[in-house]
Amino acid sequence: MLKGTSTGTASDAAGQYTLEAPGQEAVLVVSYVGYLKKEVPVKNLTVINISLTPDLAQLSEVVVIGYGTQKKSDLTGSVERVDAETFKNQPMTQLTDMLTGTIAGLNANQSATAAGGSSLEIRGRTSLSANTSPMIVLDGVIYNGSLSDINPNDIEAIDILKDASSSAVYGARAASGVIIITTKRGKQGKPTINFSTRLGVSQPTKDRKPLSAEEFLTFRGDYFAEGAINNPSIPKHFYTNPNKLPDNVSLQEWLNYNRNPNADAYTEYLQRLNLYPTEQKNALAGKTEDWYDRVMAKGIRQTYDLSIGGGTEDIRYFWSVGYVNNEGIIRGDKYAAIRSRLNVDFKITDWLSVGANTQFSERDESAVPADLSLMYIASPFGEMYNADGRINLRPHDDPSAYNPLMNYYGQDRERKVNTLFSSLYTNVKLPLGINYKLSFQPRYSFATERNFWGDQTITGTQTFPGGRGTRQNDKTSEWMVDNLLSWHKQFKMHQIDLTFLYNIEKYSSWSELQANQNFSPNPNLSYHGLQFGSNPSLNNTDTKETGDALMGRVNYTLLDKYLFTASLRRDGYSAFGQEQPWAYFPAAAFAWKISDEDFFNENWLVNRLKFRLSWGVNGNRAIGAYSALAQLGSVIDYNGSKIDVGVENTRLSNPGLVWEKTTSINLGVDLGLFKNRLDVSANYYVGTTTDMLMNRILPTITGFRNITTNLGELENRGFELNLRTVNINAKNFNWSSDFVFSLNRNKIKSLFGDQGQYTLLGETRTGELPDFSNQWFPGQAVDVVWDYDVTGIWQIEDKEAAKVYNMSPGDFKAEDVNNDGKYTDLIDKQFIGYTTPRYNLGFRNDFTYKNFTASVFVRGDLGHILPFNQALQGSLSHDRRNYDGGPMPYWTPENRNNDYARLRPIHSAYGGGLGIYKPASFVRIQDISLAYAVPTAVTARLKMNSLSIMGAIRNLYSFDKWPGWDPESGMTPMPQTFTLGLNLSL
Repeated sequence: MLKGTSTGTASDAAGQYTLEAPGQEAVLVVSYVGYLKKEVPVKNLTVINISLTPDLAQLSEVVVIGYGTQKKSDLTGSVERVDAETFKNQPMTQLTDMLTGTIAGLNANQSATAAGGSSLEIRGRTSLSANTSPMIVLDGVIYNGSLSDINPNDIEAIDILKDASSSAVYGARAASGVIIITTKRGKQGKPTINFSTRLGVSQPTKDRKPLSAEEFLTFRGDYFAEGAINNPSIPKHFYTNPNKLPDNVSLQEWLNYNRNPNADAYTEYLQRLNLYPTEQKNALAGKTEDWYDRVMAKGIRQTYDLSIGGGTEDIRYFWSVGYVNNEGIIRGDKYAAIRSRLNVDFKITDWLSVGANTQFSERDESAVPADLSLMYIASPFGEMYNADGRINLRPHDDPSAYNPLMNYYGQDRERKVNTLFSSLYTNVKLPLGINYKLSFQPRYSFATERNFWGDQTITGTQTFPGGRGTRQNDKTSEWMVDNLLSWHKQFKMHQIDLTFLYNIEKYSSWSELQANQNFSPNPNLSYHGLQFGSNPSLNNTDTKETGDALMGRVNYTLLDKYLFTASLRRDGYSAFGQEQPWAYFPAAAFAWKISDEDFFNENWLVNRLKFRLSWGVNGNRAIGAYSALAQLGSVIDYNGSKIDVGVENTRLSNPGLVWEKTTSINLGVDLGLFKNRLDVSANYYVGTTTDMLMNRILPTITGFRNITTNLGELENRGFELNLRTVNINAKNFNWSSDFVFSLNRNKIKSLFGDQGQYTLLGETRTGELPDFSNQWFPGQAVDVVWDYDVTGIWQIEDKEAAKVYNMSPGDFKAEDVNNDGKYTDLIDKQFIGYTTPRYNLGFRNDFTYKNFTASVFVRGDLGHILPFNQALQGSLSHDRRNYDGGPMPYWTPENRNNDYARLRPIHSAYGGGLGIYKPASFVRIQDISLAYAVPTAVTARLKMNSLSIMGAIRNLYSFDKWPGWDPESGMTPMPQTFTLGLNLSL
């Protein structure tokens, strides 16, 4: 802008601009969101290159809070903002792709599927059984739909409300935090058209191929040799390949091991390995099947996005449409979606405005992926197809080993989900500065699914001879109305903001499932001819829920440095007991801008200092619509001659069922250091959940199976740290960094309240009884692992010691706590670790050099363990199996180790069972991107505003010790994706 005038311009994506100045005395005022404003005299210059300093604190930035906005400098709670512009060169299927690892205290793991998406959790698990996903708010209103229906390219920013004070205005469902999504809107000016496209290819981060033909034969030899180790009638090398006999064993001697050996030594070898005829035939012919190549595939990913936005002083509009088509790395895993959005705002008069935010989506979720576990069972000497060209359901004649692509080829599936969500609003400016906003938010979802299992599947031939088909229709209809009053007043040293809300909502769903089987004369009509089956069934489920809420909030600022917030919300929900269907959720917060005090002497080290303290109560209502009511179930009794059908009470009603509540305290500090080149924000919090919603099993004598009730107490404590730095800010080169760190520790303070005597860790204790079935222990973390402390494998020299425990060399060895020669769970099992990360960190570096921009993001989840029971070799107890979960070592006398059991192990000596756990910590180079903006001189000649090309890599490399596919996805493959893209603006 020219200082003192309304004349100005905007630079393009490359930073190029043109502006006509009236004279040498003119002054340019240059500003950009996220950077400090700068004034530059024009003088007699014709080319002025300007470099802005990033404003790490961004104190004037407006942050979206519950039912309103606030300057970042005036926040009293713990709120984090994610600017979608940061991720413009990162390919995304869902918005969770931009949240993974980027926010301290927010856990969002990657998805390994084509559809993407992941579960979200803020500041730990706040409930033992109820859903703990954060509430989603979309453009200022509560959104109950799927995140997959929101196009990430439509998002302007995301604000995460983490503490109870900032989220308590949403009361009922805000115990696990709130994620507020703000989508793009039209801006005043001529229409701007934006188009972007991405093309990517995915492959597994690791290769875990099944055993080769030679490895498979070796495995089978070892398997049978292990079974014969204590059988003196079977010589040691009975199962050894005759071409690999030791020098002291002749071929004739080896043949004579069998009384009637086959004349051909290799055929004899295959028969000793108990191969089926098909396997023997193909092994002798040298014919093998590459099941990995059949099941795994290069996944092609495509996205196309088009938008147009603009407006006048009275009308603003933004319309977009996007298409995504992803293939997974397992054949048959696919996902496609069309997502469109229309945001319009109309200023009718100075006191009246209306608008609508509407989104539509159609998702194709018809994927039928190949079976990864069957890939590892299939013999390399099997056959994919029969002689007639049809799928071979049992590739190597084994009745228990099916074709891994059976359902991929044989199941006919179609699933489509159509959704429509809109927020229609009217905004009225009333006298005395009062503002009234009325909004109506309808949402509709229609899901149809059709399935048919024909004669190319086991379901359609063995489980349901003659085929099985289903047709399911699910419909959801809900609406919500918000009445919002707000008032802002500033006088002298005081500033006050008042907000009042009245909300009502209704939710309805209908589900219909039709099924039939044994189709005659043939199943060729698939699910289109369900009426031709001989055993039809019909199942309907209808649900209705209602709720309402009242909320009031006051924000008070004194001298622009003492900030106070207080709120109270009352929620009602039909699913709770008749005695207390309403609950109250209060909150209060205080912030002090210490650096604005006269006594604060700003220096080169500390430029800004702010203290925050908040307290509040939030709720969780994530239970079934009729959980407080008694439930009836059907019962069928057959006395040998007659069938009696009736109903029985399965669940006891609970009219006193109340809300689950989480009370939290947050202590925070914000710092600006080294002339605000380093921005620091730290938070410590404690949250306690009481009246947890639990489904408790009742004694049989009561006549009921269970009851939904309020029991127990759970505590979360944690620390979060955010660091933002400007490392280099030169004329043509900029480098900035973001580092986030968080840790959370939870503890079960009480469970069901049952008192008594029990044994744990070898001690007899008196107190509240643990829940051994769920591994919930008062005083311990929710995710604590209670199991034997494995110390290795019994070796040959340990044979006599292993006998004491009825075990042999090659079996797992664990600590015997009391040295009594027995493994007893209540005595010898210990607390050996945790299944969720103890520490989370993310480190992002952004670079700009002339027209190039680059970004590198490294993420780490540290300190946890995950089950890896494949090391027990239990899945190999069937001699037909290859390796479940991919190739892995196994113990033999010749190839000893301390991490994997022998084939055919004996672990029955472990009372209560034995689990194997492996470290799952990782540090991952998660995202790398590079973009180039075509110079303005070129784009101007092409009549374009801007043009850029980009390339990105996701999951380049992971530093970990996890023996499976990936520590994030466990025993399923994680995709590594390479992407090229183009951004065009007209």
